[in-house]
Amino acid sequence: MKLRLFIGSINRATPYFAHCHGEGLSVYDFDPQTGTHSHVITYTGIDNPTYLSVSADGQRIYSNSELFDRPQGLVTSLAYDPDRGALSHLDTQPSRGSITSHNSISNDSRFLLVTNYALGHDGPDRSVVVYPIGENGVLGAPSCEITHEGSGPNAERQERSHAHFVHQLPSGIVAVADLGLDRIVFYVLDDTGGLVRRGDAVIEAGAGPRHLAWSADGTRLYCVNELSSSVAALTFNPETCSAALIDIQTALRDSVVESHCSGIQISPDGRYVYVGNRGEDTVAIFAIEQDGSLRTRGHVDSGGATPRDLALSPCGGWLFVSNQDADCVAVFRRDSESGGLTATSDPIRMAVPMCVGIVQH
Repeated sequence: MKLRLFIGSINRATPYFAHCHGEGLSVYDFDPQTGTHSHVITYTGIDNPTYLSVSADGQRIYSNSELFDRPQGLVTSLAYDPDRGALSHLDTQPSRGSITSHNSISNDSRFLLVTNYALGHDGPDRSVVVYPIGENGVLGAPSCEITHEGSGPNAERQERSHAHFVHQLPSGIVAVADLGLDRIVFYVLDDTGGLVRRGDAVIEAGAGPRHLAWSADGTRLYCVNELSSSVAALTFNPETCSAALIDIQTALRDSVVESHCSGIQISPDGRYVYVGNRGEDTVAIFAIEQDGSLRTRGHVDSGGATPRDLALSPCGGWLFVSNQDADCVAVFRRDSESGGLTATSDPIRMAVPMCVGIVQH
């Protein structure tokens, strides 16, 4: 079984990214037996695909376009033809908010869930948006739009809500990490694509929750915090939509270095957590104890500069690190027993990689 990688890159200037010389959305084939990869196609007809999701069969891609100084970003659906190795445009919808940050496909594949980080209060200013997915993969008009209200103690980064991540957990509960509010907000997704708020988990003040990982049953959550460079472990009760903090650990090797956490991944067996550190440019490795708490197992260099996102292969044997300011996706072989990472000598060389979506084929 081989892997297919879908990699987004920055191709339109924004002031908070150092470079913008990427080409768009690229497809690579990866052989997990040998660790070798080959370029299939690059699609240039999309702006700033900073985050994307891929259908289980690998034939539909849903990509955010993160566009600075505009009241709305874009969400684009693409079709991938594996026989021809070709990408084609299906549809584009406005994201209903600025700085579109994350998306994911619902558990039943009927809806696309989208967050907007948001700068200012211009335009529709929605934090979370739900789009129906048609049988042909085309996105419909939003079925639900929600705006979070509030702020946090960091006046520069938490002056308002900044929804940064959304995903439907195994229980069906939708979790949204809001960096500006220091909260994980929980919703019920109904059959019409509506969201009903059911509860919140409060992370420590000023932490800035960015992304989440979870155990296979969804009863333990691991939240990477961008502003405090930490990882919080929580228990989660899906019936009451309540969460309780188990543990919180620094993600940094050197606390003196200015750094901000990025992506988080959990191994398929639920034994290890991996976190990216931008600035320190490392990947932190944590072992998960029986009670769900975290134990630091060390750090490895990220293989470049500014590791914006991490992607773990479905089998858990490979970790891909998007080093946006080093123009490469570093490839690490993962030891399933020790949790250790070993960099290969053959990274994927491409300009300004931002995220990697993976499917088996």
